[in-house]
Amino acid sequence: MTSFLAHSLAAYAVVAAPWLSRIWIEKLKQQIAAGIPDAKVKFYRSLVVEQITTTVLVLALWRGGIPASKLGLVAPHSWPLSCLVLVIILTALVWSSLKLRPKAEKLRLRLKDSVGVLLPDTNRERPWFGAISVGAGISEEFVFRGFLLYYFTVYLPHLNTLEKVLLTSLCFGLGHIYQGWKGAIGTGVLGLILAGLYLMSGSLLLPVLVHAAIDYRALLIFPPQPSTRIAESDAQSA
Repeated sequence: MTSFLAHSLAAYAVVAAPWLSRIWIEKLKQQIAAGIPDAKVKFYRSLVVEQITTTVLVLALWRGGIPASKLGLVAPHSWPLSCLVLVIILTALVWSSLKLRPKAEKLRLRLKDSVGVLLPDTNRERPWFGAISVGAGISEEFVFRGFLLYYFTVYLPHLNTLEKVLLTSLCFGLGHIYQGWKGAIGTGVLGLILAGLYLMSGSLLLPVLVHAAIDYRALLIFPPQPSTRIAESDAQSA
């Protein structure tokens, strides 16, 4: 049962996820163009369900007999080092986010054909975007760093550590192909960095927190759009 679950999760992450993500994003674009109410909120909710499902599957593999250390579900080797690295990265993310905030509208236009469709526009959408940011940090690190590195170690034993990191990062990038090739390549590079944090710390905790913070920073960069704020204010006064 554990082997079947492992193969199924690997097939989903490597093959199904890139294909499904493009379908889901195109459907979201069509719903937004059609003016369907709360299209993004509904999409965020479905994404949360997917994130919870994949996270539970990894935990099920752990409960099924895979050692926690093999999946990264342990404490870091060094708490002081991990905390120092985390503080440095979070400081850099906050600083860069505040620097980019005045350019938010230009960035929206630049990203509209890729990841821009996922950005929240209204105050109602922002908490859900925060939820999927945290969910992505947990579920994607559990799957692409913790699980897939272990899976390739077992089923592709001839690969060395660098080759496995490159392969998992490639899969991670392809899982974001809906952002276009530039977005997929950028995400793949991010996967290399997150894998480095995992190997350095020996735990998924650091990459999970960094990944979630990277996604969550969009809320710092992009405030609610003026038109949506006015619309929400009018709806409340009515």
